[in-house]
Amino acid sequence: MHSNILSTKERHTLVTELKSSRNNFLKNLDGLSTKQLNFKARRKDLSIKDCVTRLVSIENNLWIAAQRSLKHQTISTHNTFSDESLPTIIQQEQTFPNTIKFASAKEALKFYKNERAEMLRYVHTSTENVRGYGTNMDPGNFDCYQLILLTTIYCKYYTEQIEKIKAHPGFPK
Repeated sequence: MHSNILSTKERHTLVTELKSSRNNFLKNLDGLSTKQLNFKARRKDLSIKDCVTRLVSIENNLWIAAQRSLKHQTISTHNTFSDESLPTIIQQEQTFPNTIKFASAKEALKFYKNERAEMLRYVHTSTENVRGYGTNMDPGNFDCYQLILLTTIYCKYYTEQIEKIKAHPGFPK
């Protein structure tokens, strides 16, 4: 049974994951040229720019869902996934909608940095019952803690995709 606020362990986990996933993601983008951001090994593949804009949109949707659910009544349904099994959502190719369009990767990254900073401020200071509030989304039921944790899981996933693109033999140097 969870208390009404984040436990020390939960808060530490979220802060650590939010910071480390953000830092690794941004490190992988540092110094990339426009040509590198737009590189696709094949026409149907994602570019690094595509990965950035998809991640930013997904994180935004998850953060909005968490904020909205905190303003409503507590959830009465059980979470579909345990915290430990959240990465299986990506493995099962269950995705959240990609709804925000950005003119450039630079614009998306600015939005990302601001939103991540907002999430970190929230996690550092929240006294809300993030385990008692949640929402139902296509993959299942999630509490607010899990929605925030999912942002880090998606960030790690797209960072891995970016690393694979950069490792392609045809990637511009």
